[in-house]
Amino acid sequence: MKEEKEEEEEKEEVEVLSAGSQGNSICELSTTDSESHLEQGPCKLKLKPVALAVQASNRLFRSSGSRNSSRDGSFDGRRILSRTSKFLRTGSFNKSKHEQIRELTGLLEPGMPLAHFSDFAKAYGDEAFCGRLLKKYPDNLPRCAEKLKQALIWREQNRVLLTLRNCPQAGDYRVIGADLERHPVLYMCMRNQLLPMGQCVDFMMVAMLQAIDNMPAGVETATHIWDLHGMMLRLNWNPAPLVAILKAAEGYFAERMQQLIIVDMPRMANFIKDAVWPLVPEKTREKVKFMTVEESQAFVGRACPEDVGLRVRGAMAQNRDSDASLEERKRSWVRVDKHGEVVPVFA
Repeated sequence: MKEEKEEEEEKEEVEVLSAGSQGNSICELSTTDSESHLEQGPCKLKLKPVALAVQASNRLFRSSGSRNSSRDGSFDGRRILSRTSKFLRTGSFNKSKHEQIRELTGLLEPGMPLAHFSDFAKAYGDEAFCGRLLKKYPDNLPRCAEKLKQALIWREQNRVLLTLRNCPQAGDYRVIGADLERHPVLYMCMRNQLLPMGQCVDFMMVAMLQAIDNMPAGVETATHIWDLHGMMLRLNWNPAPLVAILKAAEGYFAERMQQLIIVDMPRMANFIKDAVWPLVPEKTREKVKFMTVEESQAFVGRACPEDVGLRVRGAMAQNRDSDASLEERKRSWVRVDKHGEVVPVFA
């Protein structure tokens, strides 16, 4: 029953992803000073928010792909998945995890459905990644194969970003330390958002890559703290970028999230949550915790070493200080690099 439910959810997702691409924008809001708080209510969407968000996210992905993908135009996801499924129709329950991993990695070999991808893309489809897919979707080889295919497409489309990690500084998302179990801890505050969310996606991907760089042997996940204090509606009215981030998190970054702590979510952000939440798998929802600032500080105190806890609580306090200017806050931004050194974000 559980497997049938997952397949039904996947079918519904594919139907939504196949929705028309006629619309151009959801709504437009006037631009004001980036430090101001808007009192406007959320814009009234005429289309269903989930379908609309995914539709806009697909346009975002296609735009990204046209910049970074290869020129052969070979990214026909439905064709690849159809070919792949022919090799994975047998049941998975009587196979060991090692056998299932071998089946997935075998899809990249010459003559197999995913062999046409570049060596750069296929390098990511190793045993470790396939093992994480099987952890997320246990005993479901067809679904793991689809997610593997999506991850290879994403890697092809984002080759430049993954290679150079060069993107605008869109905010203060950074690895601020590690918890007591050595999981990297990333922190950001929406008061420090410098660009519209659609222009923050690459920046957030790079922060996640830096967290992976910091993971010691035996650690595969990171904890994320999203402090929504000072969130500016005019920069975040469109849920499509969050859907794009979710797609990457469920594919390329599968099983890389330990927890997501969302702090002080404002009421005006509920319409964004309503648009994105139905697309979040149940297993991922269980990792998302909504907290007040006091609850989050208590969590950090329990989960992190004293120096990391002080760093997080200090950032939260400064971000709530109305007298602290953006430039003052930027001078205090630090991150922990892959060598464990605390370095300024702006060197």
